[in-house]
Amino acid sequence: MGRKLIMGCLLYLCALPAWADPYVAGSAQWKPYAYEDANGHLQGLAVDIARRVMQIAKVDVTFVTYPVNRLQSMLQKGDIDLNYADALIWNSPEEQRHFVFSKPYSSVNEHLYFLADHPDRKRPIEQMNHLTVGMVRGYTYWALDPALEMHRIERLETSQDDALIKLLQSRRVDAIAIVDDIFDALVASNHLDPAQFQQGAKLSEAPLVIKLQPELAQWLPQINRAIDTLRASGELENIRRQYLPGNAGLKCAGAGKGC
Repeated sequence: MGRKLIMGCLLYLCALPAWADPYVAGSAQWKPYAYEDANGHLQGLAVDIARRVMQIAKVDVTFVTYPVNRLQSMLQKGDIDLNYADALIWNSPEEQRHFVFSKPYSSVNEHLYFLADHPDRKRPIEQMNHLTVGMVRGYTYWALDPALEMHRIERLETSQDDALIKLLQSRRVDAIAIVDDIFDALVASNHLDPAQFQQGAKLSEAPLVIKLQPELAQWLPQINRAIDTLRASGELENIRRQYLPGNAGLKCAGAGKGC
C-alpha cells in the first residue's frame, strides 16, 4: 500500500508544470518604460506594471534587459520566455501568429521628430524625399517601410535612444523615429530647449502588451485577469503617473475602458 501511494505521488508530481526555475522576462532598455537606475536596479513603467501583474497572476519571473537585436533573437530561439513591454503592431504577421499576447496595459505613440527649422517637419511621409531618419537598431516602423523600400528615405541606425538626439542636433539625420515619452525624457534629462524641435508625422499608436512564447499560453487567463484587477483598482494609472506625471491620462488610449 505504501509503495502504491509513493508511486502515485511521483506520477502526480511529474504531471505538474516545471516551476523550479523562474521564467525569463526580457525587454530593451527604453526610459521611462524599462531602465536601470543609478544603483543598477531595473525599474520603469513597464517593469513596475509587469512585476505587479506577475505577482497577482502568481507567475515566477526574472526580469532582464538586452539590446533590441539580441532580445529579438533570443525570443525567436526561445531563450527568453516573454517580452513584458511589446506591442502587437511591432510584430510581423509571422510573429503575431507564433506568439501569444496579453491584454494591453498602457499605450505609447511614436512620431518623427525634426529640428524646428527643417523644411519637411510638417510634411506627410508620402511626400518625403531624400531624407535620412535615425532610429534604434532592431526597431521596425511599418509606416516608413514604403518610403524605405522606394529609397525616398534612408535609415541611420544607432544602438541607443540617447544617441538619436545627438544625431539630430548635429544634423547628421533629418529626423529621428522615437516614442514620444522617450523623446520627452531625453529632452528633459539633457536640459534641452523643447522649442528647438518639432514633432512630425505620426508613426504609430501602440498598445503595450506582454508577449509570451506559445507554450506559455496557459498563463494568459491569469495575466489578463491581473491586468483587469490593476486597471479596476487604479494601480495602472498610479504607476503611469509616477513615471509620466504630466500626461499619464493620455496613455490610456488603446488600453481599454477604465484604463
